[in-house]
Amino acid sequence: MEFLGFLTPARAKKNRSTYKFSVNAKVVTLWVIIILLCLFLFRFSRILPVFIWAAVTAYLFNPVIGFISGKTRISRPLLILALYLLLGLAVFWAVKALVPLISNELADLASGSFDDPTTFLGRIAAQGTVSFLGLDINLRDQVMLFENWLRSQFPLQFLPLFVGAVEKLVMLLIYLVVTYYLILDSNKYIILFKRIIPLPYRQEIFDLLENVNLTLGAYIRAQVILIIVMSLASFIALSVLQVKYALILSLATGLLEVIPIAGPISATLIAATVALFQAATPFGLPNLTLAVIVVVAYFLLRQTEDYFIIPNVVSKFVRVHPVIAIFSLMVGGSLGGVLGLFLAIPTAAIIMVLSAYLYRKLTED
Repeated sequence: MEFLGFLTPARAKKNRSTYKFSVNAKVVTLWVIIILLCLFLFRFSRILPVFIWAAVTAYLFNPVIGFISGKTRISRPLLILALYLLLGLAVFWAVKALVPLISNELADLASGSFDDPTTFLGRIAAQGTVSFLGLDINLRDQVMLFENWLRSQFPLQFLPLFVGAVEKLVMLLIYLVVTYYLILDSNKYIILFKRIIPLPYRQEIFDLLENVNLTLGAYIRAQVILIIVMSLASFIALSVLQVKYALILSLATGLLEVIPIAGPISATLIAATVALFQAATPFGLPNLTLAVIVVVAYFLLRQTEDYFIIPNVVSKFVRVHPVIAIFSLMVGGSLGGVLGLFLAIPTAAIIMVLSAYLYRKLTED
C-alpha cells in the first residue's frame, strides 16, 4: 500500500524561528491586531448581542454544571441538555400561566373606551384639562390621540412584527447553540488561556482576573436575585392594595432594578400613576390617597432592599459611586441599548479594578 502514501498528510517540520520581532515590531503588530479587531467588531456589531448574552449565560451556569459534573460524574453535554430542558419547562409553565393574565390586563388597558369613566383611559380622559408648568393639557384629547394611533397603527405593523418575531426566533436558536458550546468547552478555553500567558506573568494575571471574576460574578448574581425579590414583593404589595395591572407593574418593577436610581424611581411613578387614575379603589380610599400609599409602599420596599437585602446579597467587591453609575448607564444605553444598560455597572466596576491595577504598576518602584 506504499503507492497510497501520497494520501497521508505530510507533517511540517518544526524549525526554530530564524527571525525575532524587535520591540517596535511587536508594538506595531499588537496595534494592528487591535485596530483590525475593533473594525471587525464595529462592522458586525449588530450580531454581537447574541454572543454577549450567550457568554453571560455561560458564565452564570458554568459553575453549576461544573459542580454537578464533578460530584455525579455525569457528562457535561447531558447536564447542559438537562439544564435546557428544565429552563424550557419553566418558561413553558410561566408562559402558560402568565400570558393569559398579561394579555387580559393589556386588553383591558388598551381597549377601554375614553367615554367610559370606569376604564383606565376613561378615568384619565375624565380629568379634563390640567395645567403643567404653565401649559394647559387636555387629557381627553391626548387619550383620543393615543387610542386612534393604537387602532390605526397596529394592523399596519403586523407584518413587521411578524418578521421581527421570526428573526428573534432565529437569534434565540443561535443563542442556545452558542451558549451550549461555551459551557461545554469552558475548561478548554481556560487551559488555552493559561498557555497563552507567558509563565513569568501568569500568577499576576490570574490574580487580576480573579478580582475581575469576583466583581462580575457578585454583581450579576445579585441583580438576578434582586429582580426576583422585588418582583415578588411589589406584586404582593400591589395585590394587597388592589392596584390594577399588578402583575405587569411588578414585572416592570423587578426589571427596572437593573437600572440604579432611575429604575426604582420610574417603577414607583408608573405604579402611582396607575393607582391615581384607576376607576375602583379599595376600602373607599380616594385615588390620590391610594397613589400616596403606593409611593410609601415602594419607598419601604426600597429601604428594605437597601438595608437588609443588598448588604447580604451584593458582594463587597461591587462598589461603584452613584455618579459613575449614572454616567456608565448613559454610555451603556447609548452604545448597547438594553444590553448596554445591563452590563454598564459591572463593566464600570471591572474598569475600576483594572485601573487600580494599572495605577499600582505605574507607581511602583
